[in-house]
Formats: sequence, structure tokens, C-alpha cells
Amino acid sequence: MTVRPATSPTSAIVVSGAARGIGRALTELLTSAAELQQGTTVLAVDSAWTAADLNAPSRAKRHCLDVADAEAVAEFFTQLAAAYRLRALANVAGVLVTGEAVDLSRADIDRLVSVNLTGVIQMSTAAARTMLAQQPTPDGDGTSIGTDRSILTIASNAGSVPRAGFAAYGASKAAAAHFTRSLGLELGNAGIRCNVVNPGTTRTDMVAGLWDGHDRTAEAIAGDPSRFRTGIPLGRIAEPADIARVAAFLLSDAACHVTAAELTVDGGATTP
Repeated sequence: MTVRPATSPTSAIVVSGAARGIGRALTELLTSAAELQQGTTVLAVDSAWTAADLNAPSRAKRHCLDVADAEAVAEFFTQLAAAYRLRALANVAGVLVTGEAVDLSRADIDRLVSVNLTGVIQMSTAAARTMLAQQPTPDGDGTSIGTDRSILTIASNAGSVPRAGFAAYGASKAAAAHFTRSLGLELGNAGIRCNVVNPGTTRTDMVAGLWDGHDRTAEAIAGDPSRFRTGIPLGRIAEPADIARVAAFLLSDAACHVTAAELTVDGGATTP
């Protein structure tokens, strides 16, 4: 896999899990943003891209990458650093495995951890090293210039409250959120912001798979007290764009003083 630069040096935003759902919505939003018309390239990475996808016209530059593959991640960021100034990383790639905790197989657990947690750690640390190596020149008083660089993780509201049937999934997302926010404390002095967005039920392929092809929107909105799952006060599930808009805000200069924050976007479903 080769990361090729644009015709002139440019900054880059990397979005993992960009082929569908929230990742796709965020990629589309970022590539249409006015500021990105002035020299920022969106690198849309996903392990699901086919050869046809990679060759199809797109405003983003697509790359096939498995975030759980440590060597592939390291090589991707090595090539990226030679071609771009890394502005931001959005960790959106994730997998969902549900079921009673006592019934989960080791394969199920390994899959959740390898993508939802290890993948986030590998992508985030590789991005952080790249950003630190590309550190801007200090200004007159010795402080770093700018806080436009950031790392964002899309976790889940299932990681912040107990949910029957989501024990391992929620644990993997909670761990990813904790890692990201802690990384924000370590990188703060370098002006690199790290934040987390916790979506609730969102109309994605992942949720459609969980629902086995049935429309269970009404059930999601109503909740199920017997499973310790509250309803959604706003009366609807989220669309991918709802989450993407919040993520784009945290990646933007408008959130320049926000770091180590965790923002839940679930229509009030997990409000205490």
C-alpha cells in the first residue's frame, strides 16, 4: 500500500472505518467542509475496501488498512509522514459482538479487543508519534503554535453504562475511551487534543446486523427496563450524520480548547 501525496504538500485527516456508517458520514462531511478546500486531504481507510472501491472516483483518498494489523498500521503512518502533515485522526473502525457474557467465545472476545481497543491504541499512538515528529516551531514565548491537531475516538454509550448482552463490547469501548482521554493528558503540552464521542443507537449497517434485518427502531426508542436499557427521550435513533457532525466539531478549530473530553450523543438515552 502506498500513500501518495497531492500535487503540493498538504495536511491530512485520517478516518478509519470509512467505508460505511459513521465513518462514511464523517468522511463525506470532512471532504465537503470549506476549510478542506484549502489544502487538507482526507485519507479514508478501511479493511473492507475492494479494488473497485479504491479505484472509484472519490474526494477522499481511499486506502485498505486493517487497524488490528500492527505492521500495516506502522507502514501506513511512515508513508503518510513522508507525504503529509498529519492534522487529525478519527478512530471510527469498530466491530460489534453481542450476547450473554457467559456464552461469549474466546474468538468473540479477541475480535472485539483487536479492533475496538488494540486497533485504537495502534492507530492513536502511531498518529501521536507522527504529530510529535512534525511538531511546529515554538513561538516567541516558547510555546507550541496551534491546537489544530487532534485524535478522536468513536466509542459507545454502551461503554459508560451497564447493558445486558453488551458486556464485552461495552468493555472494549470503555477501554478505548479511557485510553484516548489519558492520551490527551500526555499530549496536551504538544497542543494535540484527544477526545471521545459516545454514540447511542445509530442507523448503521452494524445496528442493522444486530437487528437481523428487522426494523426495531420503536423498540430502541422505548427501551427495555428488564434488560437495564433506557429509552431515547428525543424519540428517535441517530443517523450517522448526527454523530459525524459532533465528531467534525471536535476535530475542528472551533473545539481548540477541548481535550480529554467524552461527549455522549444518544438522544439522552444514558442520562442519569
